Amino acid sequence: MTVYIPTMSRYDNLMKIVPRWLDQGIPVRLMVTQGEFQEHVIFGREAGWHLKDVKVIMQKGIGIGAARRSCVIHARRYGLESIIMTDDDMKPVSDVRPLLTEAARPGVLGVGAVRPIHDHFTHGAISRNKGVILCPGGWGFQLFGLNVRTASQIGNFDALLHSYGEDAELCRLGISKGIPWRAHCDVRCDSIGARYAPGGINARFRTPELRTEAEYACLFRIHQRWPRYTNPPNRPLRVAWQRMLNDFIPDWRERSALHGGSLWPGAAQSQPESASRA
Repeated sequence: MTVYIPTMSRYDNLMKIVPRWLDQGIPVRLMVTQGEFQEHVIFGREAGWHLKDVKVIMQKGIGIGAARRSCVIHARRYGLESIIMTDDDMKPVSDVRPLLTEAARPGVLGVGAVRPIHDHFTHGAISRNKGVILCPGGWGFQLFGLNVRTASQIGNFDALLHSYGEDAELCRLGISKGIPWRAHCDVRCDSIGARYAPGGINARFRTPELRTEAEYACLFRIHQRWPRYTNPPNRPLRVAWQRMLNDFIPDWRERSALHGGSLWPGAAQSQPESASRA
């Protein structure tokens, strides 16, 4: 039972989120660059986080894709069936341990926590449902439970997606293998920072232009791999998630609570006002 947090130069964020995890009794492992390794060790000690609870693991490779990939490799080496992975600007606002239980099930890849904005996307269907549902779009990637074996078997996170899109790419790999991403309607999280806030991926680039160049390279790689489902990299990424699900998991609507179906056919699971409107 472990949460992995890839992080870079965001100590204020860690002060806000790490205690939330420790309060739930979940050990925290920070994935940092080699250059920030000692700083995080000292920071954790001064914050009163005992190293038996918070571990700092040096990252091999550069970028968020490599960091996430290293998390999975480390977890498999230590025999963990499932882990939680989270962005360093997300905080849990409910019991997150169900993510570990659900992600450990055979045939599962990832199970994302939900945010208030997901209710907006689905016209309130997240709040009207309970438990685990099939995720029919590109969300549930900021804080999620991950099946370590499944992630490893389908190829793990792409280290070449160093600045953008590595999380959704793992989801696409899963769909291509017939494994849909899932979301847990009872596990909630929220953001503590704005996108492109100082630190994180931004800390790797001297100027915004250099980050834009790096993101373009990632967009190009994604489109090259999935030309049928993504737009060219000259504009923000749009993914035809439902077209992809239609091609690789034809019965996905029958398994989607948001479309009147169920992951467990025949189970007594209430699906009021399905979000086929969404």
